[in-house]
Amino acid sequence: MRKHRSFYNKQLPEISLIERIPRLLILGMFFGFLFLILIFRLYRFQIMEGATNQEAFMSSIVKTQKLSGSRGNIYDRNGKLLASNRLSYDVTLEDSKNYKTKKERQRSLNGIAYQLIQMIKDDKKLNVILPIAEKEDGTYEFTADGWKLSRFKADFYGKIEVGELSEKEKAVTADELIAELSGKGKFLIDPSYTEEEQKQFGLPESLTPKEVLQIANIRYGISLNSYRKYLPFLVASDVSNETMAAVFENKAALPGADVQESSIRTYAGGESMASILGYTGGISSEELSTLNQQEAIYTNQSVVGKSGIEKSMESLLRGEDGTEQFYTDVVGNKKTEPVIIKAPGTGKDLYLTIDKDLQDAVYKMLEQQIAGILLSNIVDTKRADMPKAENAAQIRISSDEVYYALLKNHVIDISRLKEESATDLEKSVFGAFSQKKDNVYSRFSAAFDASGTEYDGLSSEMKGYLDYLVSEAKKTKLITGNAGSPDWKNKSFRQYLTDCIAAGLVDLSKIQNNEAYVAIEEEVRLVEEKMLSDLKGSQEFDLKIYEAMIGEGSLKGETIENLLYDQGALPMEDPDRVLLNSGQLSPWAFIQKKIKNLEITPAQLALNPCSGSAVIVDPQDGEVLACVSYPGYDNNRLANQMDAQYYLQLSNDLSLPLFNRATSQLTAPGSTFKPVTVIAGMSEGVINSDTSIVCTGIFDKVQPALRCWKRNGHGIITSPADALKNSCNVYLSEITYRMGTQKDGTYSEADGLQKLQKYANLMDLDKKTGIEIGEAQPHVTDQFSIPSSIGQGTHNYTTTQIARYTTMLANHGKSYDLSLVYKITDSEGNLEKSFTPVLKDTAELPEAIWSEVAKGMNELVSSNANLKDLGVSAAAKTGTAEEAKNKPNHGLFIGYAPLENPKVAIAVRIANGYSSGNVVGVGRGIFDYYFQLKEKEAIITNTASKVSNNLRTD
Repeated sequence: MRKHRSFYNKQLPEISLIERIPRLLILGMFFGFLFLILIFRLYRFQIMEGATNQEAFMSSIVKTQKLSGSRGNIYDRNGKLLASNRLSYDVTLEDSKNYKTKKERQRSLNGIAYQLIQMIKDDKKLNVILPIAEKEDGTYEFTADGWKLSRFKADFYGKIEVGELSEKEKAVTADELIAELSGKGKFLIDPSYTEEEQKQFGLPESLTPKEVLQIANIRYGISLNSYRKYLPFLVASDVSNETMAAVFENKAALPGADVQESSIRTYAGGESMASILGYTGGISSEELSTLNQQEAIYTNQSVVGKSGIEKSMESLLRGEDGTEQFYTDVVGNKKTEPVIIKAPGTGKDLYLTIDKDLQDAVYKMLEQQIAGILLSNIVDTKRADMPKAENAAQIRISSDEVYYALLKNHVIDISRLKEESATDLEKSVFGAFSQKKDNVYSRFSAAFDASGTEYDGLSSEMKGYLDYLVSEAKKTKLITGNAGSPDWKNKSFRQYLTDCIAAGLVDLSKIQNNEAYVAIEEEVRLVEEKMLSDLKGSQEFDLKIYEAMIGEGSLKGETIENLLYDQGALPMEDPDRVLLNSGQLSPWAFIQKKIKNLEITPAQLALNPCSGSAVIVDPQDGEVLACVSYPGYDNNRLANQMDAQYYLQLSNDLSLPLFNRATSQLTAPGSTFKPVTVIAGMSEGVINSDTSIVCTGIFDKVQPALRCWKRNGHGIITSPADALKNSCNVYLSEITYRMGTQKDGTYSEADGLQKLQKYANLMDLDKKTGIEIGEAQPHVTDQFSIPSSIGQGTHNYTTTQIARYTTMLANHGKSYDLSLVYKITDSEGNLEKSFTPVLKDTAELPEAIWSEVAKGMNELVSSNANLKDLGVSAAAKTGTAEEAKNKPNHGLFIGYAPLENPKVAIAVRIANGYSSGNVVGVGRGIFDYYFQLKEKEAIITNTASKVSNNLRTD
């Protein structure tokens, strides 16, 4: 039965009004209330407190930055300051401002960079990080090559390894890279600007190629800190007070620019100390990786030792970095002043074993002696008129070679001759050169003709040009494969190229050709055009033309000498200039005088000889008192912000001033090795102190026969000591022959060599010396036993290694590690470490052998014309080492004094110094200076020394 609705009303309780409201409505009202609260909070945060909250958020990132420690000082053994730090001021720039548009940012930063460059004025102060320089024609070139250039390109393109570079990236040129940096994708450096842009951004109407490069350099430096904008980029270091004032006065218009206190490394050692001290500079990416392997204490802003003691003692010299903290915004802009958390420390002070005064004196002695050797071997005769030298001792330097050397080694800068600011004389010389060059190119046309003259029929000058063409084509891989030297005995130049193309030895992809198929005649023509086109910018080829002009007399010696004045190589006020131009001083007498007075140095001429080295050691403990490499360089110009132009000049200098000849140059020791042979013979029992041998002037028991330096022989040599005194080749050869002779009377080359090697190793000639600045690996002879017994064969040693061997002769067998470090102190002078001698080995030999060697070396001193009146008892041995028939021999000298209880052992080498007779003078000078046997002024005369005219006594 269906119930009525009233039935339900009676049964159910009464429902209230609230209960009657739908539950969804209540839920909606609740969420609406929450939404209103949210809206209110958003309004409060975004509108009422928006600016405050934004600032708090933007400044909520804490950054920690390192503060560079101060580098320790370096002193000589007597406390003379060699390297220290000087307060300086740097101009820095950081990308600290927010800009409305990307274009505004690029223009603003470029304008700031440009204005800073104008304020700094001195280009040498600018921090150059791009290995690019402007060429004379306004284009660009790389200033680095090889691995360094590849590493830069890898960094530029964001590659971890050099091998990740694409072929296009590897081949990118300096011009292309600058174009990329200047483009829209990078820094938007336009060559010209509107009036509005000039006014708004402080830019000029147009930028020179040099200014484009400088701005690109600064912008690239800033970009490296793009994720750490609080890190400023160093624009310039050690700026003038005028620059400081200009930056401070215009700071409001130069956002991000600042002047900061800093310090620069300064050196008081001069050129003589540069090869030992080295220099400091900004850390490279590979140095950063290597130095941080143990502990991450370096950053890309760190300054580290680049060479020498600065590099090898980096861990001691560097000051401990401090730290500071500050807040930045989310893009890295600094928002608060920094607070120092840890103050930076100071590195240890280093005292060297070197005596700076002695080092300077020996450097000057070497320069004086080398100048003297040059003077005695230059002749006022053209090379074409000189007879061919029969041996190395007869090699002479012609007048045209002397004058050409001034151009070849850039004492006279030929690039300046064509500048607008050139003097009348420079313009005149360049005009004559241009005519000569046009003439050479017209002669090329004749040589390129199909019926051209055969190679053998050409002049020596033209042969030289064509040889150069081919050599350059091989360098650039235009001519490839096994092309070899041009064999033109019966061929013209064109026929030679035709044969190379036919043989597939020419890379035709390097020539521009739009045709699919080309006849071989056309290919030859295109190759010739390519070779001539490549010559246009070649300074090396231009030098060849100048060389020809000097040889033919169209560029005279007097003209070259006047160019020295025009280009500042000699002072205009020099009285000799008047004498030269008035005819009172002949051009040849003029150049001789300048060499004699060291106004033109051997290093500048870079002829043979132009270099030398000397090492002086205390034989009682291995402390190095002097370690000299000539020529040196000014390490102040390489430290801190490197003078890139100066470094390039040093790199191109033919005298190789950056090469440490004391520790890295390897040559045969010549007769300075003969004491080893005597030690070997006496130790093996094939000779004793009474063994006599007749020297006939030739040793012919083996073939080829070996001649004694005294061609008619010494006659009877009565003992090993007598053999050392007379440096008899026959006696020393006989020793090795006896050591290698078998029971059946035959000679074993291998046994003779093995005995020499055994005693060379006993004297530690097979080992490096341990000197802290590194050295080349020595090589004990492994061929030619008889020549090896007199110091030829394949022996190869540095001057440091020969010096260590000399200390063993002096102290009778004790081999110490050579050391440059005397002690270490803290910045207050408190001793932290004293370096004690390290005795590495001892050659245990009977005293009779040591005495016999000392006797012979002492008798050499008594009989030598340069040494016999020496005011101290001494032992010495001279040596002349042959290298090649077309180069002068090397001259060497070793010695120690006094004979009893020696205080110094020395080794001197003048590469290509003709003979030992030309080097003895340096050894004598060192003894005179060290033992104060002569006044300093009598030793250091600042003029060329008198030499023995290539006298050979060994």
